[in-house]
Amino acid sequence: MKRMLLLPLTALLLAAAGGVGWLFLRKPAMAPPRDVRVPMTPERVARGKYLFEVVADCDGCHSERDFTRFAGPVVVSGRGNAFRFPVEMGLPGEVIAPNITPDVETGIGAWSDGEKIRAIRDGVSRDGRALFPLMGYPRYRYMSDQDVESLVA
Repeated sequence: MKRMLLLPLTALLLAAAGGVGWLFLRKPAMAPPRDVRVPMTPERVARGKYLFEVVADCDGCHSERDFTRFAGPVVVSGRGNAFRFPVEMGLPGEVIAPNITPDVETGIGAWSDGEKIRAIRDGVSRDGRALFPLMGYPRYRYMSDQDVESLVA
């Protein structure tokens, strides 16, 4: 009787473990990045700075913050650098917003403009990994082409 119960239970556990493993190891469904080159005009860069700092609040996560001061203002010299969220914020586990400066080695300087746009709108990294859901890509998906290209500039 024990063998009759043990075999189906083992099969069920293996199937569940396989399903969970598949969910964690698969890449998201994604379109290839657009083949686009964003012109970096002064107007576009100014618009992108405004979107980055005010509207989309990208620097709220992707910039160094001074939590010794009220509300943890952004440290201007650390704008766009990787930011490790303090444990005191109550996020589950360790959350680090990546460096999005144009540095080729530590930032996104080696990314194409299409890969940056895909990351902003679709939440897919250059290498095809899904970005952490704290990134607002479900909302940024509806950003106009002009605005998303301004962010890239």
